[in-house]
Amino acid sequence: MISFKYLLNTILINRFVPLRPSIIPGITYICVSGFKISHHTGRACEIAKEIAKENPEYKTWFYFDSPSKYRKFLKIIKGEFLLEDQFKFQNHKTSPFCWLETSEGKIPIGGRDRLCEWVNNSKKFEKNSIIKNLTTTEPKILDAFFDNTNSP
Repeated sequence: MISFKYLLNTILINRFVPLRPSIIPGITYICVSGFKISHHTGRACEIAKEIAKENPEYKTWFYFDSPSKYRKFLKIIKGEFLLEDQFKFQNHKTSPFCWLETSEGKIPIGGRDRLCEWVNNSKKFEKNSIIKNLTTTEPKILDAFFDNTNSP
């Protein structure tokens, strides 16, 4: 049963979260949510942008906010995954949180480190030296100051 507090938080936080687009078959959205100022979130954002720039079958969706609003959103988004994935990611509370959205459904990835693993395990991106560099080096403190504009 859904509690009143959960329902109220969902309504309030969704007022500030950009709508996620309708999923088009053949398109995968790389979704990144997190703190507005975070070197791990900034790096994940750059990875997603570079993938989408070089691969037309990928697009991006972003939501960045204060820690308290992000954590409320994180509870909501994790509730949209399959039960087994909800269990797997129940303890994830850090920034960022990344997932994929396809016509097949939502696929949780996890933090920036897991996004890097996903990219590096895919043979699709291995020839792109920018993506390779972004996913094989640790984020720098300056990565915290990124274009944290939310998706329209």
